Amino acid sequence: MGNWRVEDELHTDLEGVRRVVVKIVAGDVTVTAGPTSHIDVRRESGSDVDVQLIDGTLNVLQPDSNMAPLERFIKWFTEGRRHTCTVELTAPADASIDIVTVSAPVVVSGFRNGTRVKTVSGDVTLSTLGDRVDVKTVSGEVQAKSINGDVALKSVSGDLSIVDGACPTVAAKTVSGEVLLDLDLDPTGTYDVKTVSGAVSVRTKSEPNLSVDAKTVSGRVISDVGENWEPSAGSRNFSDTIGDGGARLHVKTVSGDLRIVEGRAAA
Repeated sequence: MGNWRVEDELHTDLEGVRRVVVKIVAGDVTVTAGPTSHIDVRRESGSDVDVQLIDGTLNVLQPDSNMAPLERFIKWFTEGRRHTCTVELTAPADASIDIVTVSAPVVVSGFRNGTRVKTVSGDVTLSTLGDRVDVKTVSGEVQAKSINGDVALKSVSGDLSIVDGACPTVAAKTVSGEVLLDLDLDPTGTYDVKTVSGAVSVRTKSEPNLSVDAKTVSGRVISDVGENWEPSAGSRNFSDTIGDGGARLHVKTVSGDLRIVEGRAAA
């Protein structure tokens, strides 16, 4: 157990970390997996940073953890960037990760027991993660690489991209952000993408097996390996089986295009 109130800086090793919770307004958050748990915190401005390690849960909070949730929420959005800190920490690969920021960018790498990130405008970079990955943002960009687990991404205007890895399910939802899936599609996997105006791009193996169902008002389907299609007054639904089918791609847009690109060498 440990409890630190950081007025300036904190640099310390930790033991027994099983869960990481970071809730800050602005600054930077970097969380990576490693054999030795360690934390570096620097308060840039605003309230002191509260760091607690209780029963395996590491909490890093700014403003004060003693505030009621409503008071904390009001303070976040009325005082804005006045609360700023930098958080860099290492934890065991089997730790679960839960991060909330307003504008602070987030980097998470190397964990296998679930990762959740919520931010308003901070960019999110994820790599080499397992189990379930869940990210919600308003305008921040989300880049995920080498994910081996179920993925759920949601934004208003931020772009969403998943590259490499083997995700059995993907659920990506955005209003105007673009969506890129550039990964090995699981033959039994389901990939659901919903946008209003954001374009959707899927890059497949050179010999893909994919079932495509698309619904759009004015978007087009452009495919290197299947049929091209444009909606008409009497037809707003498109279906195509590429190869033997297998992975299921469901895309729903209002005006965003769907492009299926051949470009990944088969394993």
